[in-house]
Amino acid sequence: MYMKYNNKMNEDIFLTTKNAIHQQWVNIPELVNFTPWPTDLTLKEIKPNHIPASTILQKWKTGLNPQTKRLHECICTLAPHVNWQQNYFEEELGRDFLNRYGFFELFGPTGHFHTIQTCAYIAYWDSKLYYPWHFHEAEELYFIISGQAEFKLEGQQPEILTATKTCFHRSNQPHALTTHSQPVLALLIWRGSGLTLKSSLLVHK
Repeated sequence: MYMKYNNKMNEDIFLTTKNAIHQQWVNIPELVNFTPWPTDLTLKEIKPNHIPASTILQKWKTGLNPQTKRLHECICTLAPHVNWQQNYFEEELGRDFLNRYGFFELFGPTGHFHTIQTCAYIAYWDSKLYYPWHFHEAEELYFIISGQAEFKLEGQQPEILTATKTCFHRSNQPHALTTHSQPVLALLIWRGSGLTLKSSLLVHK
């Protein structure tokens, strides 16, 4: 059950991050055209959950894109206060992967900001990680905040995406991600059906 948010200092951190995302959302055509800014956002108090990737992310202060630098810094400030998740087990992806990857649901049915109109996740992958082929019912748009990654989509050539670039995944379209010399921080937006369902690994890809 959600609780009304009652920590004013932490509330300000969440609201500042929401405003930084809104600034990007309304000024980047790919984001605007993917789904409208949600109109029913309500901040709810959710117990934080720390993972190792959160600590790594908070130390990332260099090589930032000027257009997304403020959002990156807001997310780093917010990182200790959110409910980090991973969705996978060590036997699936290995301990090293889990130590250097994670995400949190900022907007959504179970997010820090409750909404039933969309989901918006913040996700981090450290350098030299392979996120294998997976899929999910909801349609998805990646917006790269910082760093870069190689994106693979079924039926398309791999593409390296850097800050401010986007990548669209159709419903249930298999896709994968590899980071090389740089980590990547991304905003992942979901729309359509399946907002409460998680990703599934494609075992035989």
